[in-house]
Amino acid sequence: MLSGFRLVRLSCLLLIVDGVCAAQGALSQAELTKRASREFAGEHYAEAERDFRELTRADPSNLESYAYLGHALFRQKKYEAAIAPYEKALDLEKRGKALPQKDHRILIDQLVMSYGMDGQLQKVHAVLDPAIQQDPEYPLNYYNLACAYAEDGDKPKVLANLQRAFDRKANILNGEQMPDPRADSSFQKYVGDADFVSLMKKLGYK
Repeated sequence: MLSGFRLVRLSCLLLIVDGVCAAQGALSQAELTKRASREFAGEHYAEAERDFRELTRADPSNLESYAYLGHALFRQKKYEAAIAPYEKALDLEKRGKALPQKDHRILIDQLVMSYGMDGQLQKVHAVLDPAIQQDPEYPLNYYNLACAYAEDGDKPKVLANLQRAFDRKANILNGEQMPDPRADSSFQKYVGDADFVSLMKKLGYK
């Protein structure tokens, strides 16, 4: 299990939808969306899960609701359960819908973290390889890949991808900072390794 994968901070997106009552006496989709957004922003993740799940049932093409359903589950440490809505969101993107770049990057981060927490390393690679091709300057794609290679025990690829990640650290999301690999459980097997220590010093860690 990739316990070293990071939790990315996330600001709730206020979703805009054309709402109609899904059932007699029920909130409209717009009202339910606003409530779900407030719940997520207030860290009431179980309630947000309930409402985003209802939104996905009402509109199976609602990309943002699938993404935030995944985020609400992830924040409750329901990593395995988060995978399906994340995968659905990614599938909707492949079919022509699109999230803003920042939200897409968070979607990829959270999906691969969910795979990592669930031990699905092959799927981590399957998501990150095309993500790096499409977004080669985003550093956490390489950092996450280094975490996956650490679980595989492939030290040369761990070091290479950590270097690539920190070469691009200026492109981290606003409000975020690069993780310290020395404190990441994915890399604990390497903390005494001479090559890892040398790289950490090169990256500015003393």
